[in-house]
Amino acid sequence: MKSTAVTIKEISSLSGYSISTVSKALNNKLEISKATRETIKTIAKQHNYVPNNYAVSLRMQKTGSIAVILPEVTQARYGHSLCHLQKSAEILGYRILFYQSFNCNTKELNYIKSLSDGSIDGIIVISSNNKSKSQFENNSFPIEFLYLTADSSLDEIKQQSYKSLTNVLKG
Repeated sequence: MKSTAVTIKEISSLSGYSISTVSKALNNKLEISKATRETIKTIAKQHNYVPNNYAVSLRMQKTGSIAVILPEVTQARYGHSLCHLQKSAEILGYRILFYQSFNCNTKELNYIKSLSDGSIDGIIVISSNNKSKSQFENNSFPIEFLYLTADSSLDEIKQQSYKSLTNVLKG
């Protein structure tokens, strides 16, 4: 199934400008005249151009995505944490991808391994028990562990969640 999203290459063809010029115009580079930038942006808008997030991530070396691995979203403390993490992440310009481990250490490790493809900027692993950090080392992204107990208050969950998020973003 072919994507219907218009590409820079197609905008180049439609506008008559080179791919490089189109890219620079869409990124507001001042070396491209204002008239050319406006022409290219008009064509892009007419064709509902949306930048390719993967290409932007490669260029910026930042995906804008944080993975959250939790035991089970239906358990209140984990659901509250995920909710707070998502709200906080969005304010900071990030999105959350979440995975459920169902308390299976092997699933957690498999998720971490599959996410090491550069698709995320960091991982937060939520659990009710301490994990050996050594088994999670040697990754190209930061991993933060968030331990929530059954008696964690809502305020504690919010505070710990926010702290974990900021620690991951610091790297």
